Amino acid sequence: MPAYLIVNYAVEDPKLYGEYAKAAGPAMKMGEACKLLAFDPKTEQIEGEGAGHQTVLLRFDSKEDAKRIYESGAYQAVIGKRLEATSRHFAILVDGMPD
Repeated sequence: MPAYLIVNYAVEDPKLYGEYAKAAGPAMKMGEACKLLAFDPKTEQIEGEGAGHQTVLLRFDSKEDAKRIYESGAYQAVIGKRLEATSRHFAILVDGMPD
């Protein structure tokens, strides 16, 4: 069953975020193990409180695959840059509907 990683944040340090962005794609195995479905730097919040202005939506084959890549040494080596460069961040992992 597919799984989706939804990440939202406000970029506070564009330079440091740029360093993260360059390294994150290869670390997440973009195009191989996951697919970028959406990248919106002007997210519109229509409900709730505290969301950032940028949202990323990634598709994986399963939650297990997503967790394995997210928790991998390659991604954990770069995630600190995103966390330091952003505020109001959250990430959620959800099951998709069966194909």
